[in-house]
Amino acid sequence: MIGRLVRLALAVGFLAALLVACGSAAFPPGSLVVGGERSVMVVRPPDHDSAVATPLLVVLHGYATDAERMERLFPLAAGAAVKGAMVVYPEGTYNGLGHRYWNASEACCDLFDSGVDDVAYLMGLIGEIETSVAVDRVVLFGHSNGAFMAYRLACEHGERFAAVVGVAGTLDDPPPACDAPSPPRMLHVHGTEDGVIRYDGGALPGGVLQPPQPPYVGAEATYETIAARSGCTTSLVQGTPFDLDEGVTGPETTPFAATCPEGRSVALWAIEGGEHEPDVYPNFAARVLGFALPDPAP
Repeated sequence: MIGRLVRLALAVGFLAALLVACGSAAFPPGSLVVGGERSVMVVRPPDHDSAVATPLLVVLHGYATDAERMERLFPLAAGAAVKGAMVVYPEGTYNGLGHRYWNASEACCDLFDSGVDDVAYLMGLIGEIETSVAVDRVVLFGHSNGAFMAYRLACEHGERFAAVVGVAGTLDDPPPACDAPSPPRMLHVHGTEDGVIRYDGGALPGGVLQPPQPPYVGAEATYETIAARSGCTTSLVQGTPFDLDEGVTGPETTPFAATCPEGRSVALWAIEGGEHEPDVYPNFAARVLGFALPDPAP
């Protein structure tokens, strides 16, 4: 019990530091700030020793949102604290509508063809962190537009990541060819009733200022493409359903796992009845990071 209370207190402090990092340009003295003009603070776990290799979690927000909202939608900070991981919440640039976005793929979401190079920005940011503190593994977590961005990074620089988790964001249709090795661990999470990035695929609608966007594939096609790139089977092997989304009567989430070579894991978590922004349980971070940062075998 005491151990749990200590971990909870550390996690609360970690969350407070994270929200400061998300919501303020005036970073506390001694902060690790990276990203140049698009600066962001790296939130480090309590008693962090920069010489000791530590996991790094990079969290990518969705279209028209920001870092602080991402933490409120997907409370990853407490889980990261328990895992002893650092967290960084970079933010995309603003488009002509005043919305933050990532230039992730043809399908999503550079609506005004700005051509901003978010791949270079994010890879540079990760490299800058690695030159400042010891990093042993890098994990990407993205939602919606952020998941499209995470999958692009996995396609172009897969060897740099230990795991990639995408929620409610898929791949272009057809999916791009990838030259880089696939990350060892890949997880796709998607609600079957997602009305924004549809489970079965589709395209983002146009508006007054932009035409309809190119199509994207569905959740299962994303899973199958990722599995094939990883050298795994592409069949859907169903596991035991569990509760993930508080907004849906559970157990509503069905896990599917590919049969992969040793050292690799590819999974799909299908939230039956889930929408674009799932109302996740407090144990969401523990589940996701348990997949992305598994404890070493005894």
